[in-house]
Amino acid sequence: MRNLANKLNKAYAGEVKQTLEELESLKLKLKKTKKYVVEKFTKSEEYNHDMVECFNNGFEMFQDYASVISPDYNWREIDVAGVWQVLNMGGEGMAHHI
Repeated sequence: MRNLANKLNKAYAGEVKQTLEELESLKLKLKKTKKYVVEKFTKSEEYNHDMVECFNNGFEMFQDYASVISPDYNWREIDVAGVWQVLNMGGEGMAHHI
């Protein structure tokens, strides 16, 4: 009886190990697929159009908000390129925290 139990345990352990290996393989495939999809989407026209529209709306909101917080400064003088530069610097800084 003990011998049978040992054989069953070994067989079960082998199946568990194989299942874990298959799961790890699937996990890697999912990561690759996700990376591919994200890269394709971020290069798409739809994404870029939506991002520009979102940024422009946010830029106007930023100017309005900033002029309420600090009315002494003419926030309308800040151009889009200047804000993009600040955002890119912030993005690079945040990349170190991910």
